Amino acid sequence: MSEEILTGGDELFFHPSVLEFFRSLINEWRSEKRVALLLGCTEHKPYSDSFMHRKVIRMLERHGLDSEVQQYIIGEPLVAVPREWERRYPASHYDFPPERMGEGGRRVFIERLNLFFRKAVKMHDLFVVFAPNHHREIIFESIKGLASPATVPYNLYKLPALLEVLRKAVYEVRNIKGR
Repeated sequence: MSEEILTGGDELFFHPSVLEFFRSLINEWRSEKRVALLLGCTEHKPYSDSFMHRKVIRMLERHGLDSEVQQYIIGEPLVAVPREWERRYPASHYDFPPERMGEGGRRVFIERLNLFFRKAVKMHDLFVVFAPNHHREIIFESIKGLASPATVPYNLYKLPALLEVLRKAVYEVRNIKGR
C-alpha cells in the first residue's frame, strides 16, 4: 500500500497526518545525544537522498560523530524531523515548497518549532545550525531565549568548518558531563 503524497502550502500544517507527526515528536521522541545538528529540509525525500545531507551523514559516520550528534531536519510543515524518523509517514511523503508558505504558516511554524525547542533544550546541551537562510532565520526566531546555537554557513565548502564545530561541541559536552 502506498501512502498519500501531501502537496500544498500553509494548509498542510493542519493536515491530520502532519498534526499526528508533531504530537508524536513532542510526546514520544527522545534522544540521548547531547549535541543537536539542525539541518534544513530538502525537496528530496527521504532527506538523506539529497546531496548535502548525504555529505553530512557520511562526514558524521566517517569521524565517529553519528553516535553523539542528533540530526534534526527543520522544515515546513513537519517542523522538526529526527533523522531516525525521516522515513516515517508523512516525513518522506510531502511536497511543500518554501515559497508556498505565507505569513500565517510562518507563524505556525515558529510557534511549533518553539514548542519543540522547549523540549529539545532538556535533551541537548548544544545546538549547531547548518541550514539555508530561509530555515536558519526561522530556527533563530524559534529558539531565541532558549539556547544560543553555533552557526556554520550552509555551503558544501564549509563542511570542514562544520566538522570542526561539531568536534568541539562533542568535546565540550563530554567535559561538561564528565563523559
